[in-house]
Amino acid sequence: MSTLFARSDPIFPVAQIRAGIGRTLRARTVASIGALLCAACTSVPTAKVDSEAVTRYRDSGYPLPAQRAIETHRVGGSPSELPWAISLTRPTDGGPHPLIVYLPSLGQADNAPNHWIGVWARAGYDVIAIQPLNDDAQVWATDEARSGDFERVASARFRDALMAERLARLSALLGQIRQRSLRGELGLERLDWSGLALAGADLGAFTVQTIASSPEGKLAAISWPLQPLAYIAISPYAVRNGASAGPANAPVLMISARDDVDAYGVIKDPSLRRLAFDRLGDGDNYYFELGSATHRWLGGTIGPAASGEPAPRHAPAPFNEGDRKNKRGGTAAPRDAMAPGGDDEETSPDKSASNAALRAELVKARSRALTHEALSEVSFAAVSVAFLDAYLRRQAAARAWLAAAAPKWLQEGDRLKHR
Repeated sequence: MSTLFARSDPIFPVAQIRAGIGRTLRARTVASIGALLCAACTSVPTAKVDSEAVTRYRDSGYPLPAQRAIETHRVGGSPSELPWAISLTRPTDGGPHPLIVYLPSLGQADNAPNHWIGVWARAGYDVIAIQPLNDDAQVWATDEARSGDFERVASARFRDALMAERLARLSALLGQIRQRSLRGELGLERLDWSGLALAGADLGAFTVQTIASSPEGKLAAISWPLQPLAYIAISPYAVRNGASAGPANAPVLMISARDDVDAYGVIKDPSLRRLAFDRLGDGDNYYFELGSATHRWLGGTIGPAASGEPAPRHAPAPFNEGDRKNKRGGTAAPRDAMAPGGDDEETSPDKSASNAALRAELVKARSRALTHEALSEVSFAAVSVAFLDAYLRRQAAARAWLAAAAPKWLQEGDRLKHR
């Protein structure tokens, strides 16, 4: 009988049978571990905003008006005029409403999607977005930008000579737009030019700052057609050895963040943003600083970057998720860390459990970051709308909230300074 199981027996190849059984067991073991790992992965909740915390925070802050339906359309100049185009976003419930003229960031056209324009329009404001110089919008498409020297290309757009050209162009365009609006032309009808705010981000903020602090004679020299009642400068501009800006001709709200540095190297030190405020002369001015927000987020940018635009210096998410602690505790992780672990064929059950636990912690950290972002959106909306209500609608309650309640209400790390 023993010869029946000999190694050389062609009918009963014992070694081959044993090897086959071993391979089958190993395959089943790996498959079982893989199934356990996948089950652990799918059991981890996805990152999400703590909506209850956001609602509580919003309800305890500035009483924003009922959110209105809005619409956006573009209007262009006639062939006999200087070529221009604007985007007008306004509530659909008629009007007129107080008007905001918004100047976009460097590299953005008038029709670039912008979150804050939508926030202001839903709060009952008409918003005209206009980029005075086409070269400011197309800067990342130039040969110089394609060479990768973003700092040199961007810095050139902030020079005094170009600012003079930008102001003259903006003055001429706004004069034409205002005349057409006052005639009641379709698309520009029912705009209230008697009480408006001038707002801008990045390069647009620098333009706003320049107009706000320009003496009356300088504005008269370019036939400046508007008399803003308020200014908003998001990510304001300053240089270390610059001169004092002098008093503003209307109240100014500057908005920035402690890590507000741009992707192209014009402002590498966030303290320069605060310096821009400190150089303002005495007046009814505010400086709102968020604890953490990227330059791109502050500018209201929605969607992917424009072609050729330099990559953000921080993580691509709206709030930095590197090694720093986020506002709600814990350390947020880079997006790459959210990917599954290595690709070893035979991962042990202990390692699978460890990976699942790590993923769960990363999801919690991401949820905290998303919640902080949502809370910051509430803060930005409340402070900016209260400022507009205070100085365009002349609401005493809004001014009182800014002066007394807002600094105490803001989330930890944010601050509002009034001078």
